[in-house]
Amino acid sequence: MKTIKSVLRKIKRLADKIFGTKTDELFWKFRHIFDRKWPESYISKESIFHPHRKFLIKKISAYFPFENVLEIGCASGPNLYLLAKKFPKAKFYGIDISKKAIKTGQNYFQKENIKNIFLKVGKAEDLKRFQDKGIDIIFTDASLIYIGPDKINLVLKELIRVARNVIILCEQHTDSPNSLYKDKWIHNYRLLFGALLPDRNIEVEKIKDNFWGGEDWLRYGAIIKVYLK
Repeated sequence: MKTIKSVLRKIKRLADKIFGTKTDELFWKFRHIFDRKWPESYISKESIFHPHRKFLIKKISAYFPFENVLEIGCASGPNLYLLAKKFPKAKFYGIDISKKAIKTGQNYFQKENIKNIFLKVGKAEDLKRFQDKGIDIIFTDASLIYIGPDKINLVLKELIRVARNVIILCEQHTDSPNSLYKDKWIHNYRLLFGALLPDRNIEVEKIKDNFWGGEDWLRYGAIIKVYLK
């Protein structure tokens, strides 16, 4: 099993070098074919109540009152579920590249009679369904680690266009001037956002708790806040 994983990892690294972000787009778009239970796993009790979600929801909740919130790369919507339960009068939107994950989330929220969550299939760099400055808060939760240097600026520009008040990213951040690749992408968000918004306040807060149990998150995990007002 270790040998198979090692070979697959080498193949992915090569594919990432050749195809950039496209490799991960295809992986997440079709993951349900070879991992049939993953969309449902995101809305399991274990996933919904994972300790990092409580931490992230607290960060977002600090900016209430808000009318609407958008998550980029929402999977089946566990973060949105927690937010919708806490703020029933606000509207919560989520996009994800996986049609299967979106459908799974929609069915779950309908079953739970949650009517203030709206999920759509979409890519992070394509938010044309949202108006300029149409969303109070945009956030991510470990989704931009799958966006390479070939697309990261396109994504950040769209987030800036659509967000009205603040952008909150739960991602892996490096202070290196160049993005790092460690089987996922680690960007310098202070540098990237700073080039796009030189007059805005950008905060990078290291995540000190080892929620995920991985060395990469312990070293690079951060909450990045970009204030647009």
